[in-house]
Amino acid sequence: MSVSKMKRLALFVGRDEVDLLTKKLIRLRCVEIRTAEPETGDEYATARYAAETKRGQAEERVGRIHAAMEALNPYATRSRGLFGGKRKIDPDRFLSDGSAEQAEQIVEETLQILERKTEIKGELARLRANADASAPYLAYDLPLGFEGTEKTELLLGSLPIGIRMDEMGKELYEKGAVIEQLSSNESGSYVAVFCCKNDASSVGTVLSEYGFVRATFKGVSETAAEQRELLEKQGGSLEKEQEMLDGRMVELATRLDTVEEYYDIEATALLAASEQEKMLATERTVILHGWIPAEEEGRLSDLLERFDCAYELSDPEEGDNPPVLLKNNGFAANFEWVLAMYSYPAYGRFDPTFIMSIFYFIIFGIMFADAGYGLILTLGCFLGVKLLKPSRSMERFLKMFGYCGISCIVFGVLFGAYFGDLPLAIMKNMMNLTDAELPNLALLGSAAPNLAILFDPLQNPMGFLVVSLAIGAVHLIAGMAVRFVILCKEGHVWDAVFDIGAYWLLFAGVALIVLIPSVGIWVTVAAVALIVLTHGRAEKNIVMKLMKGLLGIYDLINYVSDLLSYSRILALGLAAGVIAQVVNILGTMGGASIVGFIGLVVAFCVGHLLNIAINVLGTFVHTSRLQYIEFFNKFYEDGGVIFEPAVPSEKYTEE
Repeated sequence: MSVSKMKRLALFVGRDEVDLLTKKLIRLRCVEIRTAEPETGDEYATARYAAETKRGQAEERVGRIHAAMEALNPYATRSRGLFGGKRKIDPDRFLSDGSAEQAEQIVEETLQILERKTEIKGELARLRANADASAPYLAYDLPLGFEGTEKTELLLGSLPIGIRMDEMGKELYEKGAVIEQLSSNESGSYVAVFCCKNDASSVGTVLSEYGFVRATFKGVSETAAEQRELLEKQGGSLEKEQEMLDGRMVELATRLDTVEEYYDIEATALLAASEQEKMLATERTVILHGWIPAEEEGRLSDLLERFDCAYELSDPEEGDNPPVLLKNNGFAANFEWVLAMYSYPAYGRFDPTFIMSIFYFIIFGIMFADAGYGLILTLGCFLGVKLLKPSRSMERFLKMFGYCGISCIVFGVLFGAYFGDLPLAIMKNMMNLTDAELPNLALLGSAAPNLAILFDPLQNPMGFLVVSLAIGAVHLIAGMAVRFVILCKEGHVWDAVFDIGAYWLLFAGVALIVLIPSVGIWVTVAAVALIVLTHGRAEKNIVMKLMKGLLGIYDLINYVSDLLSYSRILALGLAAGVIAQVVNILGTMGGASIVGFIGLVVAFCVGHLLNIAINVLGTFVHTSRLQYIEFFNKFYEDGGVIFEPAVPSEKYTEE
């Protein structure tokens, strides 16, 4: 309904108190710290406060805590529940009663366990690799690392598939070597080759021709069988240690709540360090610049009085760019995020959220007028707020669509839409009632059966178009009225009369031509004359005055174009209704039978839910467009910077 008045904050505090003060300001939730640029010749500060080290340390702490939580989460047996909400904590008590130290111990032990588990995983992988490498040599009864005697050489290795061992054995025998096949598998044959050291070179040449690959087991003093037994024993010991560590992780995971609380506190400390990088400093003092809503001045003063600091709160000056904080009631505040998607109003200018929220509520309901769909939308969104306990931004998102669902219910009843024409489809196709037996409730009358109190848009699209354009006309005139009031408050009364009032007179004349032609013509002529004579009043040249006046009449085309844009209400409304009608035809074509009932359930669950998803998105987009393009261009002055105070981390907890 309005834009909060902001106060500029300038604060001087000693370096020894800046950390505590910054955290307190964050917990106050109403101070936006701005980045201040050092100026040459500034008598107070010429350098930025160096907080990079603090931020780096805080980032490391938060990273460690996050890694510990990621490690503990799979072991947690707690039941958080879908609707648990956030835990309440007192940060000061958490830091003073030893909880922070306990949390740090949990984090440290968890990371040590995590590191040891990684080491064990690597050791087990190495043991498995060694066991796999020695498996083909289980029949070999010498130590794997044995490479021969003083005059003999022993070679262990593998040969490719398809090698004729008898031919190769003869060739090696001629070179003074003996080959023994130890095992074979789909990869090849595993062999041991004995030869004199003097013949090693020629034997190696023969082996290379056959694709021999030597296996090395340096330092292994056991046979393959002995090594496998040893590896199994080592692996079993490591696996037992791993089980013990997993058990300890389960115990630590029971304290995961404490770690999460610690995370939020340290994440807030990281935010404080980041905010301090925006500050300036002298040798002993830190200087903070920022903004605060005027209504929060008392809370800020109460806090700052507890510190040894100096501060000043002042009104914005020319050239300042204060952030914008909107103040709206409980209903309209839920539509502020829609405004933010476009742009916030400039500081000190008119906030259209309240008026926009009313039209948004109405237009959304007319576009998606279905009592059944609206009921699902309303219940889903408000139950989501109640049970899920979402963040403030998500809560507003859900509440806005919940309220829009109420509008859908109202207009759905007026237009007789209950999941499209589902009741009529059931009565006709499953209860076998004739058209004469079906209800016809529309006040405006209709030859076809319907449940509408006013009329059925599918049966009377022209009537629906008239309603759409009528809503559009009211919407456009409301935008012009806002501009009229703004001009009057700024002291430009005649501008309001000539630039807006003259067009109202023209609209009235056009309307009266239909109702009372003789009066309507004269009113229209008077309006046209007023526009022509006043539209170019800023021009000094008489010809230019007249030309601009004539161009003012052309604006009527723009208004007509804007008005026709509201025909999209008709298009969206008919689209949702037609899709629902098709779904109902498919769902009831099976008649009054088990198959028919199953078809109805399937069509309802799939078809109608899909229709809701598609048309909620379309309705949201086009309702927003009518606000942004047709409504705002009549008066809106945007360009405001959203007020974003630093607030504590509340990912898992809240104060």
